[in-house]
Amino acid sequence: MAFQIIRHAFSMIFGNLGQALRVSVGPYMLLILIVVAFFIMAGFPGALQIDPTTGYINPETVGSLNPMVALFVPLLIAFGLFVFGWVAVSWHRFILLEEYSGALPPVSGRPIWPYIWTSFLYGLLLVLAAIPLFVIAGLIGSIFGPAFTEILFLGVGAIMTYIWFRIAIALPSVAIGKPIGLAAAWQASSSMSGVIFAVAVLLMVINGLAGLVIGLIASFAGIIAFALDLVVQWTLLMLGISILTTFYGHLIEKRPLIE
Repeated sequence: MAFQIIRHAFSMIFGNLGQALRVSVGPYMLLILIVVAFFIMAGFPGALQIDPTTGYINPETVGSLNPMVALFVPLLIAFGLFVFGWVAVSWHRFILLEEYSGALPPVSGRPIWPYIWTSFLYGLLLVLAAIPLFVIAGLIGSIFGPAFTEILFLGVGAIMTYIWFRIAIALPSVAIGKPIGLAAAWQASSSMSGVIFAVAVLLMVINGLAGLVIGLIASFAGIIAFALDLVVQWTLLMLGISILTTFYGHLIEKRPLIE
């Protein structure tokens, strides 16, 4: 069933490709324009120099940057988070409410900041839970070697992805204005816990394979690899949002899982 869910999420995206592009390309193009403007304002890249011996930025050149950088970096991060929430909320609402958008999805009346705040809180809980697991995995791996450590870290990553999917089922509810709590999301997803774990593992495999392919292409065609990476990252972003929407629609709204 995990394969069917992944396939269903892909069909959501590419079966509605025009709408998927409309809810995402405009906001991210706007983000890119703002980032470029920030780089120009801050004096990047002319002000900074890379130390050829270390490969890092020469700290002596940092002082030549515009002092307003310290103020604008947090604002840039905040806008990046806003764009993520903007895209996610718009896509959830399109799938669940059949709410279409134009070149730029609507912002007014959309619970974008509540969605971001809920995502942040759940993500923080996940990080706090992951720290001791990674520490334990590192300690065990130090005994059995780096290969075993890598396997343990992958296992912890799969567990964290599994937990994220179970609690983040609440996010689509925030997007459509019918929020449910973390406990309710966890309880509602318990009946499909095995399937959710399998989906988490499959996503890690897909991500890993995509990274390998892009790495191979980058070794002889950097520009192509860069373009392909943009497409892959966009697809993975929309795939994750679509999987959450699928689980929410089935477990909370009792919609058929596979249409």
